[in-house]
Amino acid sequence: MRIGFYAPMKAPDHPSPSGDRTLAQLLIEAMTQAGHDVRLMSRHRSIDISGDLENQRKIREQSTPEVARILDQLQNHSHSIDLWFTYHLFHKAPDWLGPNVCEKLDIPYVIAEASYAPKQKNGPWCEGLSSTETALRRAAGIVSLNPRDQECIQPLLKPKAKQLSLLPFTHETASPSDHRGQLKQQLGRTFDIDSQPPWLVTVAMMRKGDKQRSFSMLAAALDAVKDLDWRLIIIGDGDAAQDVKDAFAPLGRQRVFFTGQLTTAEVHPYLNAADLFVWPAINEAFGMSLLEAQRHALPVVAGHTDGTATIIENEHTGILTEPENTAAFSQAVRQLMQNSGLREHMGQNARQKFLAHHTLKSASQTIDTFLRSLTGE
Repeated sequence: MRIGFYAPMKAPDHPSPSGDRTLAQLLIEAMTQAGHDVRLMSRHRSIDISGDLENQRKIREQSTPEVARILDQLQNHSHSIDLWFTYHLFHKAPDWLGPNVCEKLDIPYVIAEASYAPKQKNGPWCEGLSSTETALRRAAGIVSLNPRDQECIQPLLKPKAKQLSLLPFTHETASPSDHRGQLKQQLGRTFDIDSQPPWLVTVAMMRKGDKQRSFSMLAAALDAVKDLDWRLIIIGDGDAAQDVKDAFAPLGRQRVFFTGQLTTAEVHPYLNAADLFVWPAINEAFGMSLLEAQRHALPVVAGHTDGTATIIENEHTGILTEPENTAAFSQAVRQLMQNSGLREHMGQNARQKFLAHHTLKSASQTIDTFLRSLTGE
């Protein structure tokens, strides 16, 4: 099947790393692995974070010639597609392209990770919300990765629209090292980090908003367990980096280590060496870094959202705490830092859950079956 792929928020080859970009890349890889010919239709970004109506109108106006360009390419240059697939659609990043192209070509329109917020009807993103509503009404298929989104979109879907609930997924790697302690000692010597106490690790972009709030909450939570001996390794960077570092400054340079932004391959040794992954996940959709941790047999302490609960099985592969409850988060971290046997048990459970439900191979097969049902193949 020839599939046209589009991500209005951020193209899959955008230079700035994020979980959003990672999942877009994984969706393309999953469909390609199933034998489909996936083509990137456009890098046109419709994202407007600030709620600037003038900017949104400009983005909408720019979409008109982009639709014409795509149609010209598909109709006049033998580059036709059988289906259009839009990833991550909401009022701040609507799809001005896909519904128009699909209507003209009479092909199925599919959306993955769509959300709809009725409270924005009279807000600064009302035009984006209206566009999202149009797209949802046009969709032949909906792929949902976050259970939180499903309820609000239901009234907008066509009666015959097909739906798929898909768990977050990523590549399957070789089994995590059986020599976690040895690797921890090696990294400790290289980066001058004491390898004796438990290592906590977190991986996240340092952005303003919810990410920064999560970092601030993590700093406060760890301040409450300063009576225990531990080391925290923070992997990531971004425009809020200095604010994040300031939040952790009271904990001391001997406890907290910043690596900056690392490639995926560079992150793996830290996940294999660490003892516990910690992330408050305020308003997190699901958190690809949490999935990465579970893949590496790391127990996780995270804030509960509908999305994080699809990855972390509470009290089995980690601990989910009440959202933004700093005291509960601290207590969960304390519990796992003081019980190495429980950490090991939860880590092994995490690896088993990942292999059973979250691999690229499994997702590829599931998506393939779903897409073929839309085209009658």
